[in-house]
Amino acid sequence: MKKQNYLDFVHGILSSEEDFLLFKEFYQKRLPKSIKLIQSRICGKEIEAFLKDRWWKFYLPDFLASSWNSFDDVKCVENIDVKSLWSHSFHNAWLFYIQEISAGLSAQVLGVEKWDVVLDLCAAPGWKTVQLADRLLNLWGWHVFANELSFARRKALVFNLNRCWLYNTSILWYDWVSVGDLAHEMFDKVLVDAPCSWEGMQYKYDKNVVYWDQVGAEKLAKLQKELLLSWLKALKVWGELVYSTCTLNPYENEWVISYVLEQLWDRVELINVDIKWKSFWLEKYLDKWKAQLVARFWPHIQKTWWFFIAKFRKLKSLSNTAKVDERFLKKSEYDYSDSLRSRVVDYLMEERGVICDEKYQFFASKDFVYVKDNTEINNKWLFIEKQWIPIIKLWFRWDFIPQQWIVTVFWNAMSKNIVELDYESLQKISDWSDIPWNYWLEGKFVCVKWNSIWLFLAKQVKNLLKMKL
Repeated sequence: MKKQNYLDFVHGILSSEEDFLLFKEFYQKRLPKSIKLIQSRICGKEIEAFLKDRWWKFYLPDFLASSWNSFDDVKCVENIDVKSLWSHSFHNAWLFYIQEISAGLSAQVLGVEKWDVVLDLCAAPGWKTVQLADRLLNLWGWHVFANELSFARRKALVFNLNRCWLYNTSILWYDWVSVGDLAHEMFDKVLVDAPCSWEGMQYKYDKNVVYWDQVGAEKLAKLQKELLLSWLKALKVWGELVYSTCTLNPYENEWVISYVLEQLWDRVELINVDIKWKSFWLEKYLDKWKAQLVARFWPHIQKTWWFFIAKFRKLKSLSNTAKVDERFLKKSEYDYSDSLRSRVVDYLMEERGVICDEKYQFFASKDFVYVKDNTEINNKWLFIEKQWIPIIKLWFRWDFIPQQWIVTVFWNAMSKNIVELDYESLQKISDWSDIPWNYWLEGKFVCVKWNSIWLFLAKQVKNLLKMKL
């Protein structure tokens, strides 16, 4: 097959020459910076007001600001550069993270409610999982299962959920096809940020990529069709599933949606992605009425990444092939003993002033002590790789070295070894500069706080306070 220039391909699917010229002008322009505040850890409005006093400007782009629904979980920021965002003390403490506006929409469109059990199927690096779990915690709600097949990407997912202390999450490790049969109709809501050709990133940032890979797109579309049929099995009847990609070509978007609707014409329906100023032009790939239900986002119209979102509702049950995960049969290698719990409780009292109640369960591997709350999830089908937070590193099995996540777990119970910094000192230590500190905490790991917000661990070495992130 003859190679096709990527811009020629885009020219062929846009509706007019004017649209194409605008796309060509905007598609490699730098996007506005945007962040999500972790509402379950802080009062987001208070932090936003404080940063506004530091000349930060928060705003929603025009296509969301004028929308009849509230999609304000991720906001654009001005008057701060990207480097300063990454090194900011609030980012280091994971009070916010950096996320592109359109990429943050699919989790919001899913519309999780208080008692929903949610599945995020292609979860790493975890930003959408964080959005879902943060939303549920603010509703005093239920649970998110986050699945990631790649070991390397799963490590990033674990790290990010730990940092945010989103204890209402469980991490799974399954291939994409198995979940629908293993957890048949278990979930109220399912989010699928599908594996795709990644055009929204590849062609924007790599100027050496000039050709469109049609063969690759068609192979991915074939996989996506198979996977979406499987993922719908995991959804309860009357449950809702959001399918999204960060790619532009119709093979991986409208054609996948059209195929699933043909195969399951009486069992699922397409429902409206209710964003007022979305785009939905590609009617030649999906009939006119259905094309108006999905949402596209373009660099030259919405001024975002190119992104695609579709939403399904399940109307009838789908058959499945019953499977059992053999990992359930293996004996646990963790230490759940009363003696371990006693040691951990004593340590937390002596070093942190934390009085532990029965809410927390402690157990240990050969390297770490973990904590989880005692919430029980009705799950007999999916083997959980991780549902706990590492708070202590075991040094030669006996010495305890606190981990950063001890702050996010026990922040509201600590009364010992605490340091409160002003905003300027906080920024300095976040930039990895040592702070002079002539107090009585030599050799201690201390909890840094600012304005009654607990942030992270530092260590006093002689007369200096050092960052230990």
